[in-house]
Amino acid sequence: MKNVRLLLVGLAVVAAAGGAYATRSTHEGGARALAWFEYQPTQPGGTTNPANYHEVASTGCLNGGQLCAIRVEKNMSTGRPEQSALNDVQDEIDAGTAIPGKVVFRP
Repeated sequence: MKNVRLLLVGLAVVAAAGGAYATRSTHEGGARALAWFEYQPTQPGGTTNPANYHEVASTGCLNGGQLCAIRVEKNMSTGRPEQSALNDVQDEIDAGTAIPGKVVFRP
């Protein structure tokens, strides 16, 4: 009987810790904002490196074959694109596939 009580207490602690983590994660993730970032390769890593992008208010890019800008979640601590958001559009960037309002190429 004592072992059953210890097991129940242990499960309650694990459940409480998991709930607290889930709640905190949701609140932190909710504060992300979309932003336009122009691609200017100055660092190694090409289009996969967030340091090769800088935030712009808007993009005046025309359709073409060279990456111009992307609109993805902004990492609030670095001011650069969120790495996971950049990874999400990488296939389109590599394929040269424009996505209206998200991935823009220039001639």
